[in-house]
Amino acid sequence: FFFVPPYFTFAVNDIRFVVTFGVMFVVANVITQLTLQIREQAEASRKRERSTAALYALSRKLARERKKGRIFDVATKHISEVFYSQIVILVLDEKGELTELETRVGTFAMDQKEQSVARWAFDNRHSAGLGTDTLPGAKALYLPMVASSGVVGVVGVLPEGAEAGFDPEDIHFLESFVNQTAMALERVMLAKAVQQEHLKAEAQNVRNAFLSSISHDLRS
Repeated sequence: FFFVPPYFTFAVNDIRFVVTFGVMFVVANVITQLTLQIREQAEASRKRERSTAALYALSRKLARERKKGRIFDVATKHISEVFYSQIVILVLDEKGELTELETRVGTFAMDQKEQSVARWAFDNRHSAGLGTDTLPGAKALYLPMVASSGVVGVVGVLPEGAEAGFDPEDIHFLESFVNQTAMALERVMLAKAVQQEHLKAEAQNVRNAFLSSISHDLRS
């Protein structure tokens, strides 16, 4: 428009300028695509760096906790902040049903359909719901908490935006967060079981000492 005669018009008298424009347009388009790819790769790298740092921070904090409720609080806080989501953590009750121990800030309500999806994830030890090939109609993503002794619960993740979802990389990082939570929960459960066994052993020792004393007194 400014540099090719006739000036201040899009008309072109020399066909060579049309060829030049075509070549420059192709080159500009290629450069644009490469720039977009570099930008996407840089953003993906920053996202992985943030997730890795958050996972490391979660591991450090979970290592210090000794109570089940505190583990759930720490996991809920970290996962919700990293993935901009609401979190619900379900464990088995005395009747063998998945239930939330208590309502926490940042959780979401579950209906019967969501409960069914969470139960499927628990029984099959596989993620289900939003962003997966299994029951994708659910409003949240459900991931089983798999420890060395088996599945200890399910974590439900509901993104803030209704139209938002999770790509495979997000699900992979979420599984890492959930696995860290599962290992911490298993550690607390094992510690509690060891303490109970210790108390039983102490009670048995006291009982044996009492019976031995009674027996000795009777013989005397």
